[in-house]
Amino acid sequence: MFGFFRRPAPRPLSEAIRRAIEKDGAAAPVSDPSQLRMVESGGRYSDRKVTYFRVFVPVLAAQQSLDVRQFNDLDQHQSLIVRSGHVERDGTVVLTRAIVVRAADRPVRTQADRTMHADDAHIVRGETGASANVPAPQVSASEHAL
Repeated sequence: MFGFFRRPAPRPLSEAIRRAIEKDGAAAPVSDPSQLRMVESGGRYSDRKVTYFRVFVPVLAAQQSLDVRQFNDLDQHQSLIVRSGHVERDGTVVLTRAIVVRAADRPVRTQADRTMHADDAHIVRGETGASANVPAPQVSASEHAL
């Protein structure tokens, strides 16, 4: 009647979304676009009413024992989302670029030169007692003036 009691379910891609994905030229994870499904959610973008969508491969979701029925079902499974975006009220499809997070390069660590800091063994190695603070070599006044 009004669809109030109808369960949300993924549906095939609309023609406009399928064309937008093809036009974008990104490599599809499946050879047949009819295998893709999408889920939708109403929302706002820049104070305009839009319909957000997420495209996924149902076979991959099933392999992870995930039953995708609505938009939020993919929140914790971002890796399953093939494409996403929104559709404006006039039918314009806007695709969202996937964000690729690259691991930061770790700096190469080297051993510190401890020869200039013989008096801090208790801090560095947690030593106590006589071995902790070995007296530093005494510098004479004549060597110090140089």
